[in-house]
Amino acid sequence: MRPVLFIAALVLAVAFMGVGQEQSARRSHRTSVEETIRKLDNERIQAQIHADATALDRIYAADFIGVGPSGRVRTKPQVILDFTSGDLKFQSITTDDVQVRVYGNTAVETGRSIMNGQDKGKTVPRDTRFTRVWVKQQGRWRLVANHYSSQTTPQ
Repeated sequence: MRPVLFIAALVLAVAFMGVGQEQSARRSHRTSVEETIRKLDNERIQAQIHADATALDRIYAADFIGVGPSGRVRTKPQVILDFTSGDLKFQSITTDDVQVRVYGNTAVETGRSIMNGQDKGKTVPRDTRFTRVWVKQQGRWRLVANHYSSQTTPQ
């Protein structure tokens, strides 16, 4: 009887170790994706400030759609054109309170932005909240959607 109990205990122990390792691997993957998204978002910010069309093309998905801080809706070609033409300019963009949640090949990034810039000569709202959606396409993370909302009262 004792060998049967020993074997049962051993099987349970091995099963729990496997579950623990699987959870650890998922946490590690999620952390890696979060770091990748944060890095890409910093690259996106620098590309916008410097009107870097090559970087913007690499970061934005072909079917990107976004609602900017001024309420204007832009596609990827419009984003690139507006930055390279100078219609949309940022002197600085900082983010905080950033959270990245990962759902398989999709990541949702939320946070706050403080922006100093102009959209066709008009000052863009300075304090905003944002939501960005990133999708892994052909092995690379790309920005597929974003939305900004003006933050009228401090949170």
